[in-house]
Amino acid sequence: MESVVSSKLEDLQAAVARDPDSAEAHMRLGMAWFKRGSSKKARQELELAVRLDPGYVEAWVNLGGIYMTALDFAGCVEANRKAAECDPACLQAHYNRGLGNMYQGRAEEMLECFMKVLDLDPGNPGGHYHHAVALLAVGKTREARVALAVATKLGWKPEPGFIKALERNKEGQIHSAALPQP
Repeated sequence: MESVVSSKLEDLQAAVARDPDSAEAHMRLGMAWFKRGSSKKARQELELAVRLDPGYVEAWVNLGGIYMTALDFAGCVEANRKAAECDPACLQAHYNRGLGNMYQGRAEEMLECFMKVLDLDPGNPGGHYHHAVALLAVGKTREARVALAVATKLGWKPEPGFIKALERNKEGQIHSAALPQP
């Protein structure tokens, strides 16, 4: 398996060497580095990809994912904001931006992101669940219960801590502790 990964990595490096101005080649190499466990090299390649093509939505989303795994939630939010600017219909950009805001404790911004997710995909179980989390965090307990019911009906398995927080929270009570920590 290692030789297959190595040869693929070598092929991708060769593609970048042949066409150093190809944002796609850098994005593919970056993702290969990420799969290989080198987040630093992955980030460098993806940052180069979006410099070469600032409208490359997939590269922005993947860069946001790299930031997320490094617990750089501000970087995740910013990269996914840029992806959403390039393609407002990119569900993954709104979803990831919402998660980044959640981990920063920014409930209002998280709520906005997951409302957009649900506009784009009304049947998204994770979208409904995270919408419920954001609603509870801003004190909309009744709405959070409804959103959670929809999420569970769609198959989402809620975190036990969130259910407990929802059960003991009163309408209008801000509950920022509902936002999970990384």
